[in-house]
Amino acid sequence: MKKILWITTGGTIASVSSESGLVPSQDAADLLQAIGTLISGIKIVTEDLFTLDSSNIQPEEWRMIARRIHAVYQQVDGIVLTHGTDTMAYTASALSYMLLGIPIPVVLTGSQLPLSHPLSDGVDNLRCAFAMAASQVPGVYVAFDRRIILGTRAVKVKTQGFDAFESVNQKLAGRVDSRGLTINTKVTDFPPHPYVFTDRWC
Repeated sequence: MKKILWITTGGTIASVSSESGLVPSQDAADLLQAIGTLISGIKIVTEDLFTLDSSNIQPEEWRMIARRIHAVYQQVDGIVLTHGTDTMAYTASALSYMLLGIPIPVVLTGSQLPLSHPLSDGVDNLRCAFAMAASQVPGVYVAFDRRIILGTRAVKVKTQGFDAFESVNQKLAGRVDSRGLTINTKVTDFPPHPYVFTDRWC
């Protein structure tokens, strides 16, 4: 059974409604309870790193995320990072270089509606993210709307649609459809590169 670490950082997926609008407040335990038994066949370990709206995430938070992943990557088979959508693409790109050559999948995802909303896209995005994290395909990716995108190629193009992210100048790294998760090996098969961690460039 694959062991997947789920790291939460806040964002819409972890938000609840308040008088001030959506506020990130649900922790990993709350989110895991919300998805119930919809994700099976893997062992999920959860960890709350911080709780922020992604518009407030800065390079210092990138360092926190990268350092934590670097500290634990040898203990798990993959990592899912839930994150707000506004700056998810920036974080994915930064992590792609800070964790260059990481030998496990690191998959960022989130949602356009909070997981607590009855019509949330969060559950589907999480299922796809966990499938990719358990795939043994190394690298940093964004999983959204049943699409798997290289971390360096993801860009947010819509603020309301569930198909919020596209892959720029590169085909999708994978897709989830009636066949399950299909990986595009022409995109994911990188030349061998030794793992190099850095947190000093940004």
